[in-house]
Amino acid sequence: MSAFVQWVHVTAAVVLVGGMVCLFFVLEPSLQELLPEQRQPFLNQVLQHFRWLTVPAILLLLVSGIYSVRQYYWEAAWGKSWVFLTLKIVLAFFVFIIALGLTLPFRFLERHQARRALWLAVGIGLAVGVLLISAYLRR
Repeated sequence: MSAFVQWVHVTAAVVLVGGMVCLFFVLEPSLQELLPEQRQPFLNQVLQHFRWLTVPAILLLLVSGIYSVRQYYWEAAWGKSWVFLTLKIVLAFFVFIIALGLTLPFRFLERHQARRALWLAVGIGLAVGVLLISAYLRR
């Protein structure tokens, strides 16, 4: 069972982070090729579709992550691995917040969404940090 849960966790992370990387490196530059009046409707469609990947990916990451913590760390003494695991969880939550903030269609998020490229770059940077910590914890 734990191999399956790990596969689900890694797959969900690849979908979420890969989607953010695609938005940043492919979509953002491509938007400049569209006429100004075409950009926002197109972007709204893309982000709506990405939202339907983002929300399930985050839910799968949460469930599989809780399972893995319970399976591998719960009984472990507080130490270096718990410090890194806690840092990984905090960074992952910031990535979740950024991904949801960019895709959810709420008016109070418009200022955040207007700086999409900046927040995507921050989210990708944090996600890389999560991946590096994950690699450290798995060795």
